Amino acid sequence: MDDLLNQGLSLLFVIGSVYSLLGVLFVKIWLHQKNAKLPVDRKKLKRVAAQTLNEQVNNKIVDVIGLISLSALIVTMPFAIKGIAEMFASGKFNYFFIIMIALGLVYVARKLWVESNHLIKLKLGRDAELAVASELIELQSHGYQVFHDIQADGFNIDHLVVGPNGIFAIETKGRHKRIKDDTNYKVKFEKNRLVFPSWFESKPLEQAQNQANWVNKWLQEATGFNTQALPVLCFPGWFVELKQRPAFPIVSHKQIVKMILSMRQVSLEQEQQRAICYQVVQRALNDSKAI
Repeated sequence: MDDLLNQGLSLLFVIGSVYSLLGVLFVKIWLHQKNAKLPVDRKKLKRVAAQTLNEQVNNKIVDVIGLISLSALIVTMPFAIKGIAEMFASGKFNYFFIIMIALGLVYVARKLWVESNHLIKLKLGRDAELAVASELIELQSHGYQVFHDIQADGFNIDHLVVGPNGIFAIETKGRHKRIKDDTNYKVKFEKNRLVFPSWFESKPLEQAQNQANWVNKWLQEATGFNTQALPVLCFPGWFVELKQRPAFPIVSHKQIVKMILSMRQVSLEQEQQRAICYQVVQRALNDSKAI
């Protein structure tokens, strides 16, 4: 009876240690979903190439990792249970091992909390860029060329649009909608800053301008044309209210196509458009070879 009790306590110890880490992950996700929500619904976006396969691949990766972790647990659990049961039976506890296990679990739990937070932000950024890319598809029917994720010097241009009325360097920013703001999901541009319901920012404005400046410098050197790439700052899923006139467009993803079609500041000949697109494609090809 004592052996059965010791083995039961050992099993509870092992399983409890593993599931305590899962508990950290579930608490993190629960707290996030309680306080914020995504600005866009991916299910309502236009389909992109290999989207179904991409979702299936992601699901299979999770399945494979889960099976590998399960196999490791199956192999190590009998030895762990035996060792812990013997410790309980002897009544002599190795406090050094217990402290090491506790410290290890605390370390992994902390890393899991931080990495899950990073994963939430990455998912937000991915969904925001997919929302913008989904809208930009419409521009192709108007003769525009649309490029995504152009690698620059230590950063990337989320979207680059080339058409008869200019070059548009689009910086996409994903921002969660905080539940406490109720339905007031509006970003205002006033006093040269972006004002959200619960916070304000100015860095995205500088970032969008700097990236457009880089595009200008690169394309001028590559083509010899006096290009003027226009920065565009996009916040998918947010209503944008302009309290003052910005130096460049600040829009929601639903406004971006209409805005680009309405711009009349620059005129590019077909030859210029082809030369610019050629350089963009070459950069994309060279980056692919470098990976």
